[in-house]
Amino acid sequence: MLRLLLLTTAVLALAPLARAGGLISGDAASTPSGKLRALCAAYWDEELRRDPLQATYFGEHRYDDRLPDPSVAARTALIARHRATRDATRALDPSALSADERIDREVLLFLLDDLLEGEPYRDFLIPLTQQEGLHLSFAQAVNFHPIGTVGDLENYLRRLRGFPAAIDATITTMKQGMGEGRVPPRVTMAQVVPQLRALATDQAEASPHWGIIARLPEDWSGERTRIAEEVRAAIVERVSPAYARLADFIEQTYLPACRETVGLSAAPDGAAHYRWRVRSFTSTDLSPEQIHEIGLSEIAKVRAAMDEIRKRVGFAGDLPAFHQWLRTDTTFRNRDAAEILARYRTILTDVDARLPLLFGTLPRTDYALREVEPYRAKSAAAGYYYPFPPDGSRPGYFYVNTSDPASRTTFSMQALAYHEAVPGHHLQFALATEASARPAFRKNGYIQAFSEGWGLYSESLPAEVGLYTDPYAEYGRLEYNAWRCARLVVDTGMHAKGWSRDQAIAYLEENTAVPRIEIESEIDRYIAWPAQALAYKIGELKIRELRARAERRLGSRFDVRAFHDRLLAQGSIPLSVLERWMEADW
Repeated sequence: MLRLLLLTTAVLALAPLARAGGLISGDAASTPSGKLRALCAAYWDEELRRDPLQATYFGEHRYDDRLPDPSVAARTALIARHRATRDATRALDPSALSADERIDREVLLFLLDDLLEGEPYRDFLIPLTQQEGLHLSFAQAVNFHPIGTVGDLENYLRRLRGFPAAIDATITTMKQGMGEGRVPPRVTMAQVVPQLRALATDQAEASPHWGIIARLPEDWSGERTRIAEEVRAAIVERVSPAYARLADFIEQTYLPACRETVGLSAAPDGAAHYRWRVRSFTSTDLSPEQIHEIGLSEIAKVRAAMDEIRKRVGFAGDLPAFHQWLRTDTTFRNRDAAEILARYRTILTDVDARLPLLFGTLPRTDYALREVEPYRAKSAAAGYYYPFPPDGSRPGYFYVNTSDPASRTTFSMQALAYHEAVPGHHLQFALATEASARPAFRKNGYIQAFSEGWGLYSESLPAEVGLYTDPYAEYGRLEYNAWRCARLVVDTGMHAKGWSRDQAIAYLEENTAVPRIEIESEIDRYIAWPAQALAYKIGELKIRELRARAERRLGSRFDVRAFHDRLLAQGSIPLSVLERWMEADW
């Protein structure tokens, strides 16, 4: 039986490569280039099949009737297939590939090695948090699911009807995690319960899943009445009860088993687990201790710059008093959601007009402004960017959190818009997606140290073309920078040095003017997502280092547009690969 099981596993592991042409004979797969293309295709196909909701989001509609399988068995099979892809990729001789193909190979190996290195820590046994998970991704998928035909709606119905089984599998996996002692901190998991209760509505029209019907145009030619009734029944009879069942399980069974501690170092294999996550999110070999010291050093520099602005605007108190004044003075607050959206539209219109001064190549695909949905707004950050699909069937979305508008500062809005929209995430992701010859996994790639480092770097770029004219907006940019520096301190503090949640909150309050509501949601994000917050500042520091080198090397010949075009030319890549690319080492 064991030999049969191993043989079956091996066959399943090789199947995607065979489908993609990676292990079959023929001209297409007989060359190193052809084999690499097949391996890249196999990897991306596995990623799409692993998460059909993500596939729909990316405009790949083969799996529109399916939901992710969170079971341990599915994970085991996925790892076997990815290991086969990794081994076959390693076997390719890079000297037989073109410069671009060598980058494709290196990025693919980075992703696969990273995944396999982290597998012993079994993060998949915690399949949801207040930040992410099937409960949220399925609710959001209604915005992206196609509605062109009756078949599209039938696929959506299959997803609705299959949701209870997916939730049951999620619960089974969480129970496995309980048995292995791999559970999240209670303080963050408790926030999932109200999310689930809000989604477990017994009024179909109040459910985000009803949005599929709300999106149908009035003249839609399909069987609107029948489809609407079946969607209503599926929500009331299947989806909402499944959300309620998961809420009951978490509240009654899972939360009592969750950790009281917030740091990953308190979990099984915690110190090694955190070191791996640091490497994964920063794509560097920096240790948690080194990153903590970098954070302390960088925040001292930013605080000095913030103090200069305090003096420039004539504030008589010290810097902490300045923080407190900005945090509490109603002059710097929005009145309502409409005002927040109007301010962002003005900011984005202004920066759009200046982009040609910073870039030689601009994306063809547009972006749009959206509000964060109410069911996730309370635990959501101030803003997000969601990329557009490769087929360009919809724009990229800059989501902004308009809940509790009076708590959201006006002076930080420019920096947020530049980070999430342009010249930040939308511009970078759009240029990557529009690169026609690039493998799909690279077009849609998201190496966090690069993409988030670019987003942070982008917050300051508009200052080079005259867009920070208000000293308070300039302070807001510095505050966001201080926030990213402080992340290096508090993330490593909690997960490697034993800091409490209250210590981390106090550190952000002391060093920024970020409103308390945002500080708490951010600290809880770092608790639930260890090391992810390190990517921003580490990536930005590397980009600034590369720019400084180019400026020294080229002197008066340095062209910021050419620098940015080359920096973004390869899409989202590990920092080690980026450095060699910028130094023309390919």
